[in-house]
Amino acid sequence: MQNDKHGESRRSFVKGLVAGSAVLAGILSTGAKAGAKQASEDRSVPQDILYRETEEFRKYYDMLRS
Repeated sequence: MQNDKHGESRRSFVKGLVAGSAVLAGILSTGAKAGAKQASEDRSVPQDILYRETEEFRKYYDMLRS
């Protein structure tokens, strides 16, 4: 009698593990697809000018070359 209860709880645990793994795999695959899509969109070249060569920068570069 006691062995049957132990076997049933083990089966329930394994079933829960399998179901949880399937749900987790579905969530992770959806997140990976969304992350890949976002990463491909982020590769675009920004329209703002992020660097301006000013006189101060030219002096600094000249100092580094010497």
